[in-house]
Amino acid sequence: MERWLSEPRLRRYLDACQGDFARAMELYEWNLDLGAVLMKDIAYFEVALRNSYDRAMHERYGEDGHWLFDECSPVNRELLRKTRSGSVRDANALNRKAIKDAAAMRGRAASPDSVVAHLPFGFWAHLTDRAHERVLWIPYLQRVWPRGTNRAELDAQIRLINECRNRIAHHERLFQPSKAELEPIAIDRIVIDLLYQLAPEGSWLLSDGETRVERFLRERPLDAVISADRSKAPSTQEEAIRDYFAMWVTRDFSRFDELFSSRCRYEECYGPIYEGTEELHRWIGHMLAIQHVVAWDIHDMVFAADKRSVTVAWTFVATERESYTFDGCSLIHFDEQGRIDSIREFGAKHERRFPQRRKGRAG
Repeated sequence: MERWLSEPRLRRYLDACQGDFARAMELYEWNLDLGAVLMKDIAYFEVALRNSYDRAMHERYGEDGHWLFDECSPVNRELLRKTRSGSVRDANALNRKAIKDAAAMRGRAASPDSVVAHLPFGFWAHLTDRAHERVLWIPYLQRVWPRGTNRAELDAQIRLINECRNRIAHHERLFQPSKAELEPIAIDRIVIDLLYQLAPEGSWLLSDGETRVERFLRERPLDAVISADRSKAPSTQEEAIRDYFAMWVTRDFSRFDELFSSRCRYEECYGPIYEGTEELHRWIGHMLAIQHVVAWDIHDMVFAADKRSVTVAWTFVATERESYTFDGCSLIHFDEQGRIDSIREFGAKHERRFPQRRKGRAG
């Protein structure tokens, strides 16, 4: 998982979950799901914003040429502004580059509509800043918004949306943000409020006065992910099986005795049998010393009618002196207390072949 996510990224999730690896991975999934919900609303707003701005500019820009391509346009011409440090910068330098890059993506076929569609959200967010107040906001863009809209407040809100959008796009954590105004609930409320101002039809995004993000957090609260005391919560059969398989990858068997009956019988696919947790712990200790499990992926689980017997199909990948992979299935049985009291493993070669298949046959 460190190779996949990187240690610094994984550490944020482990810290939030008090070092519990299983919960950290659940939190990572939760964060991605929350980002997908919020990004959907931002996508609606982004399309409405760029189309509203393009329409306003197209209707009112009276010079020759399209407002995106005309060198004298308020987004293209040199716009010098003094910075706080006293230096001078061109406030349109980034705009010109964004337009050039968007046009280059379409080559000779670059039409105004295609450039509008390929401009990044940051371009549109940049149009309401202080540097463009006199050349863009007053003559053009203020007409897009309700009368009396405060440009500075609107600019701050759009910049927050853009910052959150970038965090989602770069798979950053959305929970416990460094700034309270970046809380997903707050951002989603801003998004829907501004979208409603641009397109009142967007009111359907509110269901019974509740945003998508609010509904997501009500149904899947953060505290339920990061604060669950799983050491005391009884595992379901599926959770117990997945937790056991994960132990070999994480090399953390601290919950083994919680999941297994003290009288468990374990039959490996190539012959050895272990009876009781004492023998199992000795076997596990020996294997940890000589083997590194890369993956133990579960493909399917089939539950018997008695709800206590489960057949699990899997693929096992490990390294000892050499790396190896094989497929198999486990017949797992649970006792009346919900602990695993029997496992029988069966193995098969991972490589598959079709010796009787005719040459040229599809499939």
